[in-house]
Amino acid sequence: MASGKITYKTLKQAKIAYAIAGWSIDLEEENLVIVSKQKKSSHIIHAILTLLTVFLWAPFWIAIVLRKSESRKVITFHEKTKTVNIQDR
Repeated sequence: MASGKITYKTLKQAKIAYAIAGWSIDLEEENLVIVSKQKKSSHIIHAILTLLTVFLWAPFWIAIVLRKSESRKVITFHEKTKTVNIQDR
């Protein structure tokens, strides 16, 4: 969902498109929607690496899990210009 490539006419249209693409709706107000999407990591691969390296990989795995792994976008609608703006946060 690239904000520069797709033009939405209404806030509802943008919200539906992001929801269909797997984004969660965190906040919804009259002219504002905040959506987020979790980045997934493969815990099976990290577990195998941890066992194969005799737990040397464990600190890296812990750091990956603790790191903020979320994308967030703020979608706003301006009444005067009738435009939908999407910003990364």
